[in-house]
Amino acid sequence: MTTRRSAVRIFVGALVVLAAVLLWRHHVHEEEARMMRTDPDAILTTPGLRDTALKRGKEVFAENCASCHGADAKGSTLKAIPDMTDDDYLYGQNTPSDIEQIVLHGIRAGDTKGWNLADMPGYARAIPYAREKLPPLTPAQTDDLVAFLRAANGNGGYDEARVDRGRMMFKTTAGCGDCHGGDAGGDPAIGAPNLVDGKWLKGNGSEADIRHTLERGLAGVSPAFIHRLSGYDARVVAVYTASLHPPTKPAQ
Repeated sequence: MTTRRSAVRIFVGALVVLAAVLLWRHHVHEEEARMMRTDPDAILTTPGLRDTALKRGKEVFAENCASCHGADAKGSTLKAIPDMTDDDYLYGQNTPSDIEQIVLHGIRAGDTKGWNLADMPGYARAIPYAREKLPPLTPAQTDDLVAFLRAANGNGGYDEARVDRGRMMFKTTAGCGDCHGGDAGGDPAIGAPNLVDGKWLKGNGSEADIRHTLERGLAGVSPAFIHRLSGYDARVVAVYTASLHPPTKPAQ
């Protein structure tokens, strides 16, 4: 009789545990479904979803993104990996929906839905840019462009004629303005950095660093995680990453 009672207690206990597990799984499923039904750009201001997204998103970032962007998400100017914590947005406007698109489809990652609209030409090559016919630049022309960009960022001591030549080359011959804009303010619609805000994707704005980028070009790659992450994890890591930036300034 004692053995039978023990077996009943074990069976009942197992049923309780199973019920608890099923209830927990149902709760998780409902929470994930709610996250996926909600506009990603509204999650940071939605009670109940924000904390969940930030907690799981931080884990996903550590597991998949920190190896390049760093555990602190500050990137690397040595490797031209963007800082995810400043207000200098290379692609889009730091909305979770913009970031989710990049997480899923990448940048120059071979995904037809990813960002791949422009590369930085390498003007020391015979063919600087495969997508458009651009002339290579001589070392002297490159020096003029360096002078213009340095002067535009508040660095003095450059001959005005040299700066003027660089400015004209930027807008015309080299075709830089086609991507970065005539004011060199960049274009986040195609991933062209702002070149006059004192922040640099590659290097620290020294003459050597700017010359290196002009001569060799840049075409960084961000992986497409669509086949590695669930839709839920892609969304929460996008929300978490967006939370690391300062609030986006409203359009004037």
